[in-house]
Amino acid sequence: MVSPLLALGVDTPVLAAPMAGGPTTPALVTAAARAGGLGFVPGGYRTTAVLAEQIAAVRSAGVPFGVNLFAPNPVPVDPGAFRRYARAIAPDAGIHGIDTATAEAVEDDDHWADKVALLLSDPVPVVSFTFGIPEASVVSALRAAGSLVVQTVTSAAEARAAAESGADALAVQASAAGGHSGTLTPQHTPAAVPLEDLLGQVRAAVPCRSSPPAAWRPPRPWPVRCAPEPTRSWSAPS
Repeated sequence: MVSPLLALGVDTPVLAAPMAGGPTTPALVTAAARAGGLGFVPGGYRTTAVLAEQIAAVRSAGVPFGVNLFAPNPVPVDPGAFRRYARAIAPDAGIHGIDTATAEAVEDDDHWADKVALLLSDPVPVVSFTFGIPEASVVSALRAAGSLVVQTVTSAAEARAAAESGADALAVQASAAGGHSGTLTPQHTPAAVPLEDLLGQVRAAVPCRSSPPAAWRPPRPWPVRCAPEPTRSWSAPS
């Protein structure tokens, strides 16, 4: 099967993960593309306005890239467990002037609707989702706008759900990955399945399709050539 990423000029099988909270910058995303890979602008933990600025910064470099969003996946909070946790961190919180005794659990969707609207009004080559699977209508709208849709999954069951939503490709994450898991059920610790075995389980659950995404071609003229590296001079030390 031919990877749909080849249509974007991605000829190196290395993707720069979207590390939310600051580590991934527009410069890193651009560098990944110039090396033949693909970088993702992280949309998590930032406002829609800041995300738009970072997308514009990468777009101006003329390279292919993706954007990652945290999809809403509300998990019920046990009131008793919440109060116990609030009491446990009260001493440290008090140092910063925070009163945890009156704190209440708040569900934050990370500006979900606004960020989806941004990606529909100003489409990007690739959109990926983590922590939750969007409604099929969202996936369909993004694909219609010309974006390749990728879904993070950590099990065969999640892979089936992602395929049913209409995702073009899957980012399969095993339990040994990174500092956290993209599982859709954070209340349960993912099984310690080696990546090779998990890939086999996902392939069995979601057979590869011949078209699309195998024959996918971007309906929009996304940039497919990496920008040239700046010329550097070097002199041997005397």
